Amino acid sequence: MNASSLSSNPLKAVHPWLAVLALWAGLCVCLGPVTVMAQDAPPSAPQAEAQPIAAADPSPPIAGISTSALASPRATMFTFLEGMNVLNDTDIRGAARHEAEQKVQACFNFPDATYEPGLSIASQTYGVLNRLGTVVPEELPDAAEVKELNLRQYVFFPRIPTHAWVKEKLKKYPPGQIVLALQPDGRWLFSRPTVAEMPELFAAMEGLEDRHSTQSQVADLLGPTFSETNWWGWIWLLLAIFLGLVIGKTVQGVCNAIAKRATVRQQPVRAAIFADAAGPVALVLLSIGIHIGLGGLVMSDGLTDFTNRIVAFFYILALGWFSYNLVDVIDHWLTSITSKTETKIDDMVVPLIRKALRIFLIIVFTLVVAQNVFGLNILSFLAGLGLAGLAISLAAQDSVKNLFGSITVFFDKPFLLGDFITFDGHTGGVEEIGFRSTRIRQLNGHLVTVPNMKFIDNNVENITARPYIRREMNVTITYDTPPDQIQRAVDLLKGLLSDPQVIEVGRFDMEKFPPRVAFNELNADSLNIKAFYWYQLAGDKDRGFFTYMEHSQLVNMKLFAAFAEAGIDFAFPTQTIYLANDEKRQLAVRMLESRGE
Repeated sequence: MNASSLSSNPLKAVHPWLAVLALWAGLCVCLGPVTVMAQDAPPSAPQAEAQPIAAADPSPPIAGISTSALASPRATMFTFLEGMNVLNDTDIRGAARHEAEQKVQACFNFPDATYEPGLSIASQTYGVLNRLGTVVPEELPDAAEVKELNLRQYVFFPRIPTHAWVKEKLKKYPPGQIVLALQPDGRWLFSRPTVAEMPELFAAMEGLEDRHSTQSQVADLLGPTFSETNWWGWIWLLLAIFLGLVIGKTVQGVCNAIAKRATVRQQPVRAAIFADAAGPVALVLLSIGIHIGLGGLVMSDGLTDFTNRIVAFFYILALGWFSYNLVDVIDHWLTSITSKTETKIDDMVVPLIRKALRIFLIIVFTLVVAQNVFGLNILSFLAGLGLAGLAISLAAQDSVKNLFGSITVFFDKPFLLGDFITFDGHTGGVEEIGFRSTRIRQLNGHLVTVPNMKFIDNNVENITARPYIRREMNVTITYDTPPDQIQRAVDLLKGLLSDPQVIEVGRFDMEKFPPRVAFNELNADSLNIKAFYWYQLAGDKDRGFFTYMEHSQLVNMKLFAAFAEAGIDFAFPTQTIYLANDEKRQLAVRMLESRGE
């Protein structure tokens, strides 16, 4: 990726809307060609160009070497390296060492199977590769990429700009190439010209340092930065980071101020957009400062590539952050629409849409970073998901059950968002219905999270769905109340429940559910008058348990006033003890004689 491909022109637009859109568009344009450029081959050796190979060219296959070990440039390279690592281990002898020699020679297109300098050529190739640095698997195409690009040969060295440092060290590219070529039988081997040119190539590069060691790689990566960068380059980097941070914080403050002003002016969507853009814009401006500041440093090709990837990650992170925040705007817009409808189904759908969008954005962000920053093959990764599907399905059984539970709640509708329910000993209002769980806010303020799969096989009591609340009253009066007063008490209670105010506030259905009153029980300490009436809710969201309590208070106050006026006493638990004046139960008292001295 060119260092200039991630630069962004200074934004001259005054309005913050234009600034955000310009940054977004510039980021999309800059990041678009990343994947394509990462696959570009050196101009001198196009990788996808088919090269004719003579039918008599390949060496015969060696017994014991599987076809898959030589099925692509990547497979052949690492088969060769694996064999050479064994041969360089002096502790390995006998059959294992002989097998490694066979494996190494199988990777070359030698003139014949008994080619005498074979191991010497292999050792020289290994030496050249060590001087080029650690071989990264992603540098070589695998079998899928070979088929996709219709490759017939692959030039591993020299590649531009990966190996430009070799030319800087030697003042020119050394003679010879390292090329892996496809044979008619499907094997990928180090080509015959590579074998012929290897002694000269190794001689030219023998004086270079072994870059395979970690220490040498770090030295090559960071050495020029500290040894060749002037003091003003570090000052420039510090100044650019400082300015990027200050400008970013300033723009972030302006966006937040605009958001607050829009909130005061009752412009929630505008407020949400600027509040969501504040943080990402600050990150973009800081990233621009870092990128400009790095231009003052002298960096190796590897470090330049690394810093470009880091800056690209910051740009993608800012874009993903802003997109993630914009879900709030969509959520607010959908909520404003659903709030105008009477059904609660759409109120349940909005949180699911919000969560689905955010999960989708996280997945997209991860894939974009993996491909454009880390250079991973996303197609191979997605293909690998099929192999892991069984393990994932076994590990996520409860999650799948919860998902089906949410589908059941959504379509069967045992309760809706905002309903007051009782489930598994918990009573409260439904605050949120998600993919995995439902949240119930109890009357004491505690929040209970219930996995959705539990709603499939258990009973849910939906209190909000009841059409009415039935009240059962037990009015008790004293045992010394005369029969005519008992009848009067019954009549008073009937008349009270037929009072126009009581009927209107309770919305009594006098045809289907008229109040019922009867003198029904002789209790141990009272005479009991039982009454039933039905407080109608009628699907009115403003009527519920607390309005029912207010109506109960109205009935109770009228009852007390009516009984007080009629002289009827309410009973309470009492016990009467008779000590005398009962001829059937005479009280016997015996005086004890006192004993004198």
